[in-house]
Order: sequence, then structure tokens, then C-alpha cells
Amino acid sequence: MSRDRKQIRTAASTVQAEQVAQQKAQQMAQRTRQAAKNASKQTRKAVKAVRAAIRHFLAALHTLTVAIIAGMSAATAVVVIICLVAFIAGSAYGIFFAAEAPDENSITVQQAVEQLTGEYRDELEHISDTVPHDRQEIETNDGVYYIRWQDVLAAFSSRVSGAADGAPIAALDEARLDELREILWDMNEVSYTTREETVEVSAQNANTEASRDTASESTANDSGARSQESNEADTTTITQTVLTIHLTHKTPEEMQTAYNFTARQAEYLTLLQDPKYETLWAELLGGFAAGDSEILTPDTTRTPTGSLQWPLPIPGSITSPFGYRTDPLTGETSYHDGTDIAAPEGTPILAAADGTVTVANALDSWGGSYGYYVQIDHGSGLQTLYAHCCQVCVTQGQQVQAGQVIAYVGHTGRATGNHLHFEVRENGERVDAMRFYS
Repeated sequence: MSRDRKQIRTAASTVQAEQVAQQKAQQMAQRTRQAAKNASKQTRKAVKAVRAAIRHFLAALHTLTVAIIAGMSAATAVVVIICLVAFIAGSAYGIFFAAEAPDENSITVQQAVEQLTGEYRDELEHISDTVPHDRQEIETNDGVYYIRWQDVLAAFSSRVSGAADGAPIAALDEARLDELREILWDMNEVSYTTREETVEVSAQNANTEASRDTASESTANDSGARSQESNEADTTTITQTVLTIHLTHKTPEEMQTAYNFTARQAEYLTLLQDPKYETLWAELLGGFAAGDSEILTPDTTRTPTGSLQWPLPIPGSITSPFGYRTDPLTGETSYHDGTDIAAPEGTPILAAADGTVTVANALDSWGGSYGYYVQIDHGSGLQTLYAHCCQVCVTQGQQVQAGQVIAYVGHTGRATGNHLHFEVRENGERVDAMRFYS
């Protein structure tokens, strides 16, 4: 009998071991499929960017090309076009051809940007981790919280390709990466200060927020923090050390002066800053998805009380409201100047009202902790902001309609899960977005 029980236990253990091994194999296979899927996705993005570059630049040279190949044989015409492409790739426009790495010693422009963005983010987080503080905010000299990578890359490309001994940059290596890193830090200076600040917070609100287990970010813009009026008589006074990180962005024109650009380099810089290339820059770096101005019906669960409709086609769930709360990443009491709405990745984000896109960051996946984000001016002092997108599908200056798809839900920037960080500003002051819904 004991031998039978032993055999049964042995068989059970064997079955259990086989099940564990099978589960591990399934997990490994899933990871492998996901890795292959991601690699395929990146390859498609790279190919798309290269094709877009060729399309843009050959379209610009269309008239010249037609004139040159008129009357030529087909073979000669092909040679001429190949030479034109080679000429473009060897110029400052070659940066658009760096979407692919031609050999194992090269890196793509997207890989370079991701690496340097990570280094920049790490510097900001190093300051946050090593400087004692209770609350953090970020201030900028131009109201922009992300790296203007199109400006950095334009300055880099013009400086390298336009020099007297100019070199092609259709392929990047470690030496070129070092040059790009130097320009990034020259154009994006970081410093910080601290100060003491005392505020009164509703005790009831503070306790409520402390009990929440949210998945969100402490945004880069706590500078709008202020005491929240409470309907409750009981308040608690909090004295905080506020850490302010200062970002100073320099323009390509300032770098042109700082680097003593030659006439040729200055000309390249002017050409690369043409607004018609904005979409191309975004396609090159992977944060842009071409939109078709699709307009969707917003969820009606939350009824608008004013001029703003719900920014999603689904209700979502509020994981972190506006106001003081316990930060889910740091555990500290901090001011949350937006409303976090949980939604699956890829959910369309809708413009809350008609307006003009003032920020469409599809270049910097950190974005001062906002990740890819969109900001819209609706006029009469009303603005909305949509952060942590996985992709953006509008461009700066574009006119949008209420309900138009402007981006897709993701978790870029400082976020622990997929959600939309939704902000509303009235005359520059951040206000509770939920005031606009019932």
C-alpha cells in the first residue's frame, strides 16, 4: 500500500513538473512571439520612414528629375534617379535615411534618440532621487516639457554634413552618437532649486487620497499647485520642500550662433526646419500615426456640463483625481494637476472640443514625464492636455473638431499603466476636469 502511495505521489509530482515546464514553455513562446512582433513592428516603422523620406525629397526634385530624364533611355533614367537619391542621402537630409542601420557597426536614428532620451530622463530622475524634497515641479523657459528632437537633429545634421569636411550621416556610429549627445545637452540644459512652501489641505481629502492605490504619474507640472478649498471645516497644514527642476531649451538659431555655423550649415539648418517636414520627423522617430480626421462619438456616461465633451469613446475609470494625493510611485503627498482615466492601450483619445493643436509631442517618449502628449487651445482661455499616449496622430497648428481622434492611450512617460492623463486649464490655471461633467 505504501509503495502504491509512493508511486501515486511520484506520478503526481511528475505531472506537476510537466505542467510547470509546459507553463514555462508557453510563457517563453509568448515572449518570443512578442519579441518577434515588436521587431517586426520596428522594421515596418523603419521601412515606412525611409519610404517617406524618399517620397518627400524626390517629390521636391520632381520637376528637375523630369527635365533631366526627358528623352533618356530607361536605364539612364534609373542611374540618374539613383544618383539623386545618393546625393540626398549624403547631404543634411541624410538623417532621414538613418532610419535603418546598414551594418552591425551602425545604429538607427531612432535607437540613438531612445538611448539619449533615456540618459536625459535618468539625469532628471537622479536629481529627483538625490535632492531631498516633498514635492517636485518642472519649469521651462518656453512652456515645452519635451525634447524638441527635430531641432536637435536638424542642428546635428547641419553641423556635421554642412562642415567643410562634411560627412554623410545616413548611418550613425558611436562617434556620431557622441556628437549628437553633445548637441542634445547643449540645447537642453538642466538645473534645479528648492524652496519651502506651506499649504492647507482638507484632512478628509488627504485621507481619501492616501487610501487610493492608483497607477499614475506625478506630472512634470506641479508648478500650478495651490491650496484646495474644502467644504469640510477640518484642514491640515503641510510644510513641504519643493524641488523645482529648470529646463532651458535653446533654439536652432541660438545654436547656429554658438557653433559659428558657416553659410552652408546655416542654409541646411533653414531647410531642415521647414514645417512640411514635421510629420516626417515624427514618422522617423516612431511616435506618430497618420490620422484620417476620424470623428467618434464620446462616451455619454459622464454628461458634459459645459463646453467640453468626454475625451474617450468609453467611460474608463478614474484612478487618480485632481488635487492632493499620495503619489503611487513615491508614496509622498503630492499635488496631481490632472485626472487619470484608465483605459486599454490603443483606445482612441478624442478632442474634448474644437480647437487648435498647440503641442503635438510625437518625438520625445519621456516628454518631461508626460510621454507623448497633445495640447489643444479651445479659445477664450480654455486649454486641454492629453498625456501618456502611445502614438499621436495630429501636428502642431492643426485645427481639430470635437470628437476627432488626436492620439491613442498608452503609458509613455512617467506612468505605471495604460491611462489618459487629462488636464483642463482656464486662463493658464489648472482646474479639476470633472467640474465639466456630471
